Amino acid sequence: MVEFALILPVFLLILSGVLDFGFMLYSRMTVINATREGARLAVTVADPTAIPSVVQGRVMANASGLVASDLSVSASCVAIVSSSCNWSSATSSQAGDAVAVTVNYQYHTFFPLLFGSAIDLASTVQMVRE
Repeated sequence: MVEFALILPVFLLILSGVLDFGFMLYSRMTVINATREGARLAVTVADPTAIPSVVQGRVMANASGLVASDLSVSASCVAIVSSSCNWSSATSSQAGDAVAVTVNYQYHTFFPLLFGSAIDLASTVQMVRE
């Protein structure tokens, strides 16, 4: 009984750390997948002015299980073919230019004594427009 009383707190600490790390890893994989899905949709959209809103919607749809208020999405144009690009008009971005989608997520831990109260997770994917 004494040995169990000594080992139980250590076992619970290890168990809670494993659970919290597992949830954080799930959140990280979800952020990476949502970023990839948003970038893939962005490179196939015909109207460049719609890219930011389309990317936002796709990332939010693929980020199930995450707290939406802790998620931020940005899409930017990277000039490769044209001299400069932006999303202001249909001619400002051409096929061959790239789209960079960045998703930031702040994961709040269940047990702040182990890893801290919040961990920033981020992913950036860049793909060339078709």
